[in-house]
Amino acid sequence: MQFCNQCGAQMNDGAKFCPKCGATIGQPQAPQYSQPNNDQSFNAPGFNPAPNNYQQQTQVPPQQQVYGQVPPQQQPPVYGQNTQIPPYQAPKTGNFFKDILNTPDYTAQYDPADIASNKGVTIACYFWILFWLPLVANSNSRYGRFHANQALLMLITSAACGIVSWILNLIIGAIFRTEITTYFGIGTGVYTMSGFGLFLSGLFGIILAIPSIAFLIIGIINAVNGKAKELPIVGKFRLIK
Repeated sequence: MQFCNQCGAQMNDGAKFCPKCGATIGQPQAPQYSQPNNDQSFNAPGFNPAPNNYQQQTQVPPQQQVYGQVPPQQQPPVYGQNTQIPPYQAPKTGNFFKDILNTPDYTAQYDPADIASNKGVTIACYFWILFWLPLVANSNSRYGRFHANQALLMLITSAACGIVSWILNLIIGAIFRTEITTYFGIGTGVYTMSGFGLFLSGLFGIILAIPSIAFLIIGIINAVNGKAKELPIVGKFRLIK
């Protein structure tokens, strides 16, 4: 005995047609669907349609429904206007001299047109007292103000080193002084620095002049290359914003 897959009627073995509903035995029946509407899904067995979120994902707020307007979160960053671009800094190498020169580079935060138009004046501002030159040439240039700040820090460092050198020279002169005598060994009452004192004074003078010369060279190189890169050690301070 066998049964009809369509209506369940009992049939003889080997029958090809159901005597009750006339369905063909042994052939699969096409699934029956109901007409879908806005609130119903298909009624086919096992059919589980995915939710239609297309309209929800593609809807644009009314204030953004302007042809060609890009949502604020997709707009490209505006150079130099409080962008969140972090400064670039290469990884530490363990070499003291390389790491001390590895300072943050803020070039990506500045407009390339601003950099190109103010390159010459930023180079000149590193010649000590000319730090103010970018401020006078173009006060609206953020790139110019950056290098004016670096040049001012260089000038302050040079002045501080000069003061320290002068104080050390006075101390060395007081310690290593000698009286000038005549050919006959008679003292003249005039004192001067001894040969060793002169050596120490010159040595400290050269050492204290190194930061000023180094900052001058580094600042000019950065300006020539169009880089907004800090000077070593002192470049992180902001006196001109």
